[in-house]
Amino acid sequence: MSSKKLPPLSAIVAFDAVVRLGTFTRAASELHLTQSAVSKQIKRLELSLGTPLFERKGNDVILTSSGAVLYRAVTQSLQCIKEAVQQIDDSLAPSLSISASSGIASYLVIPMISRFRKSHAQIDVRVVGAEDRLNMKGADTDFAIVYGDGRWKDLRAHRIAEEEIFAICTPEYRDKNSIRCLADLSHSDLIELESNDPATLSTRQWMRQVGYEGPHKGSIIRVSSYDLAIKAALAGEGVALAWAEALPDELRTRQLCRVCDETLKTGLGEYITCPAARELTPMAQTLWDWVVATSAQQLVRD
Repeated sequence: MSSKKLPPLSAIVAFDAVVRLGTFTRAASELHLTQSAVSKQIKRLELSLGTPLFERKGNDVILTSSGAVLYRAVTQSLQCIKEAVQQIDDSLAPSLSISASSGIASYLVIPMISRFRKSHAQIDVRVVGAEDRLNMKGADTDFAIVYGDGRWKDLRAHRIAEEEIFAICTPEYRDKNSIRCLADLSHSDLIELESNDPATLSTRQWMRQVGYEGPHKGSIIRVSSYDLAIKAALAGEGVALAWAEALPDELRTRQLCRVCDETLKTGLGEYITCPAARELTPMAQTLWDWVVATSAQQLVRD
């Protein structure tokens, strides 16, 4: 088998453009070359390979069988090159990463980052979601959002949201079931979050902690995520719990409403953290300083 030199990249690029666009004229326009220059590139490529690549029919061109074989290889190769260039660009772009549990990532971290990037658009931030908010301390990211009391010897921590828990439903469900106070929840349908996280309260546990001691006579609807609990409440299925640090937009738009005045403040919260021994990069320090200077309330509410 004879070994041939690879054709020049400029000829390959011209070949790709002619195939995609169907004519030498359109290929020349895309490449900012003259039609004659494109024709010379294709001729050089055909001479190099020793076979025609196109059949000319007026202004149109049709691939020969050899041309089709080459084009399959060219498209794959150019795509690989484009992906490699994008990866290099991404690696050189200034970026940070933050890990958080999925619910906190959606409702707290992404709005926070959106506000941050309004004044720091040059810094890309990647948010990594996880399921367990109690075990975020070992996350392999620049920062982790950790739930607790903030007293960790091995972590540098700043509270970004205090935990406040209250009950919500649609205004229609509230009115239909004549819910006016905490005691009225005794006959309401309750939406409860099933979780392995011991810090996650059920709606009935919340009721007891804010002062209701009686029995519950309504039905229980169990869901596997905070998002689903909010959606079930939106669908009018019953009363769910909402966390102030993960406030659903539907509460702001009044599709959902607070059921009663009771609010449980646990003294815990969500903290942005990083290893205490780690020296922050200039970009990471910029984000940290911005978070410290901005209150949790401002981070999640306009």
